[in-house]
Amino acid sequence: MVAMPQRVANYITEEEYRELEMNSNIKHEYFDGEIFAMSGGTNKHAEISGNVYHALRNQLRGKSCRPVGSDQMVKVEATGLGTYPDVSVYCRAARFEGKGDQALLTPVVLVEVLSPSTASYDRGEKFDHYKQMPSLCDYIIVWQDCVRVEHYHRLENGDWLLHSAWTRDETIALESIGAVLALADVYEDVEAPSGPLLLRRDEVFPELDGA
Repeated sequence: MVAMPQRVANYITEEEYRELEMNSNIKHEYFDGEIFAMSGGTNKHAEISGNVYHALRNQLRGKSCRPVGSDQMVKVEATGLGTYPDVSVYCRAARFEGKGDQALLTPVVLVEVLSPSTASYDRGEKFDHYKQMPSLCDYIIVWQDCVRVEHYHRLENGDWLLHSAWTRDETIALESIGAVLALADVYEDVEAPSGPLLLRRDEVFPELDGA
């Protein structure tokens, strides 16, 4: 989802936030008493999110874990962040909070499809929030403008191991839920070039321009 960096209300409680979400036509992200309106993404964003959901759904059918889409709110208990990942996976004995299991507290896998306006947030501050969830084993970041997937896996010592995939013939192993995410499935029917989008030297080191 795409969180717009603008405050849309004075301080509100978590209960007020949840009540608002139950009756709102748009989603909001919540943190520290503030809510932030979330705009819709592009068609490509929606296609990739749907591809990831269906790939995981097909593999997890009949098993103890299940994926849900961006309508499922996730709450980071340690920080209070309330947000809507593009895809979340939870397993048996998952914990929820609020009416109708409104907020998922114990995701095992989270997936975010990057948008230009949220790329740095999803890879930085938002991931810092997600790291505070003891249940989370895997965090997956998917680019929409090129074939690129970053997979962060939590090790037993609490560190996070990064595996990057750049081509459609690669796969991401999700041992925590017994599934494999193939990039060919993630980018099915999506036009996106393979390989990294490299920056020119003058974009990385502008002070060397003309050297």
